[in-house]
Amino acid sequence: MGRKNLLADLVEEQLTAVNNAPEGLAAPERKPAQPTLGSRGAVGAMSRSLEMISAERDAAKALSEQIAAGQNVVEIETILIDSSIVPDRMNGADQDHIAFVESIRERGQLVPVLLRPHPERAGRFQVAYGHRRVRALGALGRPVRAIVRELSDDELVIAQGKENNDRKDLSFIERACFAATLEDRKFGRETIMAALNVDKTELSRLISVTRAIPRSVVDAIGPAPKAGRRRWMELAERLGARGAEKHLTEALQNPKFHAANSDDRFALLFAAITPRRPKPTRATTWTGEDGKKVARIERGVDRVTLSVDEKAAPSFGDFLIDRLPELYRAFQDERRGE
Repeated sequence: MGRKNLLADLVEEQLTAVNNAPEGLAAPERKPAQPTLGSRGAVGAMSRSLEMISAERDAAKALSEQIAAGQNVVEIETILIDSSIVPDRMNGADQDHIAFVESIRERGQLVPVLLRPHPERAGRFQVAYGHRRVRALGALGRPVRAIVRELSDDELVIAQGKENNDRKDLSFIERACFAATLEDRKFGRETIMAALNVDKTELSRLISVTRAIPRSVVDAIGPAPKAGRRRWMELAERLGARGAEKHLTEALQNPKFHAANSDDRFALLFAAITPRRPKPTRATTWTGEDGKKVARIERGVDRVTLSVDEKAAPSFGDFLIDRLPELYRAFQDERRGE
């Protein structure tokens, strides 16, 4: 199915700019909890559980009637809503949750979320998009204003990805993890490209990064919104270099890493596995008692190079080579003595 056809029923102006319920829509009545005679002990707990089950059943029935009547926006209690089949946000991504909750408290829910009836649990719903709004409204104890549509798995993840693309608030690595998760769940490449609004080349880049960087490392860093595609791809490349694993482990165990925010954690790890530039080589000349400049000595980070000037001291190089075993034994004896 083409991308446009798949999205045709999901992209409508009425989905994105609704603040008040359509005329004639009555929100489900929300009854305050009533005290029961058995409010203490096992009897009280059982009574409250039965009341909750009954309330959820009545709310689900009312919602079914409203949806069947063709109403576009309904109100649904957050306890009836489950997350999408594929997560699109990483832990620590929603650091402004408190501010978001306060914004909704003051201004209300300006845009409805998109849900589908849960395919396996009658009376419940799954989020296509609007996870942050559902979470915030749950914290406020308010129902969620939602549009409910019958969606296939493909249509759900495309709608979910489209809203994220429109908001442009998912970081590169979150998009990459979303793509890899969709592929792991056997969604077709066409569906994944439609969900992320990318071509084959960009999708390959997204997935290649998540395959090259262990998921535990990605989760430890977090969404890192300031680190774009180029730096994540470079990080993936550097992780394959010799000695990178040791530096990676040291960085992940550093208390500074755990105390930093996500962007700083990325920077610390990126710096830790960046190849060290060798220190400049220091060169000196060894002069014999006869005043001849016999050898040049170069000292680097992990080696010492001795060059003999055959013109100044013919055959001295062969003399040193022949005596290397003797010199090395003397060196070892001296080290053992120390």
